[in-house]
Amino acid sequence: MWPHLKPQLGTLIWALLLALLIAALSAAQPLLTRMVIDQGLIGRQFPRLAGACLGMLGLGAAGFVLGGLHRVIYVRASGQALFSLRGALYAHLLRVSPRRLARVPVGDLVSRLDGDIAEVQRFGTDAAASFIGSVLTLLAVGAVMLGLSWRLTLLIIAVLPLQLVVRQYARPRIEASTRALREAAADVSGFLVETLSGARYVQAAAAEESEERRLGKLGRSYLGRVLRQQLVTYTTGSFAGFLGHLATAATFVVGGWYVLQGRLSVGTLVAFVAYLGRSSGSAASIAALYTGYQRARVSLARVQELLDLPCVPESRDAIAVPADAPGVLRFESVSVAANVDARPVLDSITVDIPAGSKVVLRGASGAGKSTLADLLRRFVDPDSGRILLDGRPLNEFKLADLRRRIVVVEHSPVLFRGSILDNLRYGHPEVDAASAIDAARKALVDEFVSALPQGYDTQVGERGSELSTGQRQRIAIARAALARPLIVILDEATSGLDAEAARAVHRSLDSTFPERTRLVITHRAGDVERSDVCWQLEAGRLRPALLAG
Repeated sequence: MWPHLKPQLGTLIWALLLALLIAALSAAQPLLTRMVIDQGLIGRQFPRLAGACLGMLGLGAAGFVLGGLHRVIYVRASGQALFSLRGALYAHLLRVSPRRLARVPVGDLVSRLDGDIAEVQRFGTDAAASFIGSVLTLLAVGAVMLGLSWRLTLLIIAVLPLQLVVRQYARPRIEASTRALREAAADVSGFLVETLSGARYVQAAAAEESEERRLGKLGRSYLGRVLRQQLVTYTTGSFAGFLGHLATAATFVVGGWYVLQGRLSVGTLVAFVAYLGRSSGSAASIAALYTGYQRARVSLARVQELLDLPCVPESRDAIAVPADAPGVLRFESVSVAANVDARPVLDSITVDIPAGSKVVLRGASGAGKSTLADLLRRFVDPDSGRILLDGRPLNEFKLADLRRRIVVVEHSPVLFRGSILDNLRYGHPEVDAASAIDAARKALVDEFVSALPQGYDTQVGERGSELSTGQRQRIAIARAALARPLIVILDEATSGLDAEAARAVHRSLDSTFPERTRLVITHRAGDVERSDVCWQLEAGRLRPALLAG
């Protein structure tokens, strides 16, 4: 947390000073109560009574104003620190290889980015401020209590070891119940993300009741873990509260005996009990914060697990892809396995792709065609061998620059919530609307957009849900044209189009990028009217093939 707290350090120091002042004001209140009883009521001095009451009112008003100011300052500083943490985690995840990130269920990611960060935020904004205020109040009140009666203060301190024993006993149980609860929450989130995003398939299979039962089972499991955590928290807090009642009763017994012996005034005893109540409240707050800390600690550990996911490595000496790069590709004995024990998806692939050539890659589903596209963008690195771009290994280029210059149009392109025009310009906000629409016309996007009431301002919905697969593919092809890439890869990009429309798109790409290196991954090679070479990928190996065969 320190890198995120450091920029807020000055503001937090001001919050600490305010908390110290508020604690001092709070510590003065029972002293005025003693004045009311001993000097005002028992001593029958009305001016002292009235003055003490006015002092109480003034202290209350000052505490109200300072407390509000402290709250605003602290919550703003701690909130900015925690939003910084969320931003850092999000930025880190965007730099993790998509293949590695795909191993973490989306629901679990959402649960950690939302639920776990929120748990940390609750502790940071509420608990930490309460902790500082409670400690300062406890110190101030403790000092005054010692001044009022050191014997009664020692009696109260004698109870503290029992509370510490209770907290220590509860610590591992709180951690275990909290982790189980966060995992159950992740299971529920994952279920909801999975089934709601696939609602079409759930309905097609008439599986609504089955999924409702699954949700009910997950809900019961979640509720059971909530109850377990609440039981642990309640038992710990209640026992600590019982010890507080024990301390109060002991104070009245011993203090009352001192009053009867004439060794303590009634006002002093009342003030001491008032201070005891404040110290008990502060101690209870600190004890409750211990439980909150354990929950936040578990959430921070879950966040740290995501931060430990390795990013795609990038050399400090990496260079940008030259603007005039020709785009020559060479695969040298490249092998990639799905996992350690699996048969290689790609097995010692060696192939040269000249600059400006158009290469068609055929193969059955799962043969590893898309892995080649992922290798070029460094979504995955070879287990052995290397890939060269214009004679340089890919890892010598800046990652962001490499990915901008190698554009892949996939079978099911991802669109983001916004207008069609927004999605055309995604990643290229500098492109004006006229240029974006011109590229869209060449990719045949205009054929369906012209029929829409709002045209290019039409909202596409989440993940492009308002458009068909073919329409999304056309938008992705237009977006690729706007990127002015060095290498264009079509990964089953025209599979959602009919044969004539697919051929038209390929002709458009050939005319748009006549000098660019193009790699066409397809199982419908007949849609491609011409190519410089055609390869068949089978059993991890490449062999020459006919374009239509």
